[in-house]
Amino acid sequence: MNMPAYFRSTLVVLLALPASLFAQREVQFPPAEGKPPPAAKAPPKTQTGGEETDVIPDPGPTMRKTQERTPPPPTTLTVMYKVEYGEKLKYTHPDGTVQVFEQWQSFPGDASKLIIGTNERLADGNNYQYSTKPLASPGFDPVDIPILYMTGDYDFVLTPAEVENLRKYLNGGGTILFNAARGLDEFSVAVAREMRKIFPQKQFMRLPPDHPVFNARYRVQQVMTMVNGVQFQQPPEVYSMDIGTRAAAILVPTGLGAAWSGEKYHPSGKHILGETAWRLGVNLVAYVLGSTEYGRFLAQQFPSYEGQSHPGDVFRHATVMYRGSWDLHPGLHNSIAIGLNDNTKIDVDYAPHRVALDDPQLGNFPLIFMSGHYDFELTPKEIEGLRRYLEHGGMLVASAGGGLKAFDTAFRREIKKAFGNNEFIKLPPTHPIFAAGWNAVEKVNYTPSALRDDPALEYPEFHCLFLDQRPAILYTPFDFQSALNRESNAYAKGLDSTDALRVALNVITYALSH
Repeated sequence: MNMPAYFRSTLVVLLALPASLFAQREVQFPPAEGKPPPAAKAPPKTQTGGEETDVIPDPGPTMRKTQERTPPPPTTLTVMYKVEYGEKLKYTHPDGTVQVFEQWQSFPGDASKLIIGTNERLADGNNYQYSTKPLASPGFDPVDIPILYMTGDYDFVLTPAEVENLRKYLNGGGTILFNAARGLDEFSVAVAREMRKIFPQKQFMRLPPDHPVFNARYRVQQVMTMVNGVQFQQPPEVYSMDIGTRAAAILVPTGLGAAWSGEKYHPSGKHILGETAWRLGVNLVAYVLGSTEYGRFLAQQFPSYEGQSHPGDVFRHATVMYRGSWDLHPGLHNSIAIGLNDNTKIDVDYAPHRVALDDPQLGNFPLIFMSGHYDFELTPKEIEGLRRYLEHGGMLVASAGGGLKAFDTAFRREIKKAFGNNEFIKLPPTHPIFAAGWNAVEKVNYTPSALRDDPALEYPEFHCLFLDQRPAILYTPFDFQSALNRESNAYAKGLDSTDALRVALNVITYALSH
């Protein structure tokens, strides 16, 4: 699920063009116009936008008719900046009229109307607002403004100041939403190219259907789309660059601006229409507001052990590196080591270890952890290395980051390549890993996101692949490691933090004793 081929091919062409061509220029596609929004107010510097918004906002109980109390006024929070960027462009109309316009203003009223619509649809007691601000100006604080919105139809190049501001903002816990206003590939390709300046090691990945962006307020599985004047339904196409499992840079390559602004759809554009555009837009805002605490968690500086590994007979474990979203949980090693030492007094190696499945050093670790939240594929050498490691007594503990199905499908497929004749067996809660470990675990608590899909969850949902009657792979399709790391991820479908640690300690002590 990488960047579509048309993104890549167009990107190669654009990268080959001289920079002078992107100076002030005349465009061939008319500007996206509409009524200007109301005057935007500057946000207070002390507010914390989105802090009080849950995953799926609930309007709460209504007052009885006999009550005469006046409800409290809504809390006013500016949660979005529509960023000012780019240059003044020129367009010559068919009648010869020359129009010069600001590139960033595409559909001037889209952000304002989206926030107004979000207030009406969430009705969560907050009065959300938006403002505008140049992307090159200082002071983008994700604690105050959790969402940046950037839209347009044309190619653009970020300045060094804009790149640095955006890097600090996203790493600090903020989210930017990119939308190609009328679905022109030129804008989306520029987004992909410019984001490589900020995160050279990351790429846009298409969000799977069970991603919380499609369920944060409404369940959006299909959107009404119009391409070149033809209407049809299709699954929503949304891409993301992630930090952890948090969608930090979100790209919607199909135009939302016309629907939000109430303007005409351009017959040569690609648009998401009507109610489906509104539902996706409200979901995007709700998702970001529900991710603010998780973003701040990931933005912190995690302690790291810089000394030598503890000599002697100590417990060591490692995180599996592979070509995929393997590094989701910063600080996980410390969480496991501290939890194990504090509760069992087992001597541990606090030095963090990362190891590839085809690394000869893999055998130095009796236990390895693996996670991810997107599709992936192991190389033949990695498959052979994993098979050899497990057959020689090692144990792999794996979980789907966020509880997303894309990793679940890929993990089962890749394990079948290594052990085609062996099947995963669901472990009962009476298995010794749970019932006879360090701290007996019978029932466990799950996160609200997991219970929303299945309210009956109450037992550990782990599957095991056995080799010679020995548990070799312990896997759960639910999120296990973010809870173990005590991450404040409102959208994770998995165990809560206390029970995740209990299960982890049981798994480790079982592995050491077997």
